[in-house]
Amino acid sequence: MGSLTFPLLWLSMACVAGPLFGVAGAWSRRATRPWRRYVALGALGGLFGSEGLHYWLGLGYLPQAVVCGALACGLPLLLGRTWKERGLSLAVAIPASFVTYQILYGLLDAVSG
Repeated sequence: MGSLTFPLLWLSMACVAGPLFGVAGAWSRRATRPWRRYVALGALGGLFGSEGLHYWLGLGYLPQAVVCGALACGLPLLLGRTWKERGLSLAVAIPASFVTYQILYGLLDAVSG
């Protein structure tokens, strides 16, 4: 039987990410404060942006990286209600992509040794 390190690591990440993106989904639709909508839509874009960075930098899969990059930029633009909201959500998504990539894949690299 193999090691349970990575299944338990992914399970713990899912237990953290699930509620975070659940709150982000609620904020993106029902938030009364505008900054919450910017953060929520930017977080969704940042998720796809970090995947795109991993496909490009980690695996060298350029076509998949381009699709994830298009989703990272497109989702905040499509889901925003006003031009201001779209622009600020995109401004959140770009740094969120890099931060998420560093945290997630830095942790995975540290565990894999």
